[in-house]
Amino acid sequence: MVVAYYTSTNFMDVILETIQSVKDKVELHVFIEITNQSKNATIINVDSLEGMNFIEKPEKLLGKEKWAQFKPYFEGVASVHFIVHKNKRSLSFKTLKLAYSLGKYLKKYKIDVFHFDTISPRAIGLFSYLKKRKVVIALHDPVPHSGEDNWREDVPNFVFYRLAKSFIFYSKFAADQFKQYYAQFKTPLLAIKLQPYTFNKRYLSAQKPTGKYILFFGRLSYYKGIDLLLEAIPKVLEKYPDEKFIIAGKPSFGYEVDQKAIEQFPKNIEVVSRYLSTEELVQMIENSKFIVCPYRDATQSGVLMTSYAAGKMVLATNVGSFPEYIKDGVNGLLAEVTPESIAQKIIEGLDNNQYLQLEANVGHDYSPVTGNENAQILMQAYQHT
Repeated sequence: MVVAYYTSTNFMDVILETIQSVKDKVELHVFIEITNQSKNATIINVDSLEGMNFIEKPEKLLGKEKWAQFKPYFEGVASVHFIVHKNKRSLSFKTLKLAYSLGKYLKKYKIDVFHFDTISPRAIGLFSYLKKRKVVIALHDPVPHSGEDNWREDVPNFVFYRLAKSFIFYSKFAADQFKQYYAQFKTPLLAIKLQPYTFNKRYLSAQKPTGKYILFFGRLSYYKGIDLLLEAIPKVLEKYPDEKFIIAGKPSFGYEVDQKAIEQFPKNIEVVSRYLSTEELVQMIENSKFIVCPYRDATQSGVLMTSYAAGKMVLATNVGSFPEYIKDGVNGLLAEVTPESIAQKIIEGLDNNQYLQLEANVGHDYSPVTGNENAQILMQAYQHT
């Protein structure tokens, strides 16, 4: 069976783990979309796309030294290509034309299954090519997060959803969410599990440092509940007045952190409002006591898997798929979506350094058992007619 796996640099940390499940079971060809907006995303950091062809080899785009770091994950994969979009607009005549040319290029591989590991507006030009092939669609966020709806991202759904023979999700919650919002589709819905993003472990220190602060990291957006955390912090400081918090990440969808709330506690709260390189982020995680995710809503969480790879405990709100990965009081903590509950759980983690006891139960390596379970589900999707 020949499978084309189409994804984006935005999910590079995810796919490195996911393809381990099937790369020895099918002839796998991986196509990774990269744009000027996503050339610095997750674990990818590319200076410029100038001089790159539309279909580019990874050693040229990443450079030989960087590609050597990724290459072990792709051993056994038939081919790896980057799909380079230099046009800023995700929907344009040029992007349609380029994707159409990709369809013509794909014909030589005699693809049996086309696996979308994200649906991109820039892939719409593939439609005529895909009409005659089996399409499997993996969805990371089947419904937009609070405050992040974008009509351009909805367009591919209308184009590709009806082609899907199976839908794949990274949590049972996401599958149920899709079923609720898209009841008209009777296509099989399958769920696989995320694995810790082990690529990040290369940046960990030889000796484990002592935790210095509680960390929030990731895109700064309304649904992430940063305002709830800022309301919770004063309650924590009543018991732990010297505790420090860091909020790190690049704002998205016009989100702004409440500066007044921060200015009240200048010695306790630090905001790093910018893009963080993978090495910088991993070191920041490593130096933390634990991670806090005070989200209003969620599907799966890359923050969770990035934290797990560093062996860090996560305190999250009881939303989305967090309960599927976090067992409260066992390998992490779950709070309700209120400042009071978030504060209470932070204090619980700090009391007698309980976070260290929970941290000991965090799985931080790729699990062959989970990988085998994921493989069975993916092969079920590929073989479904």
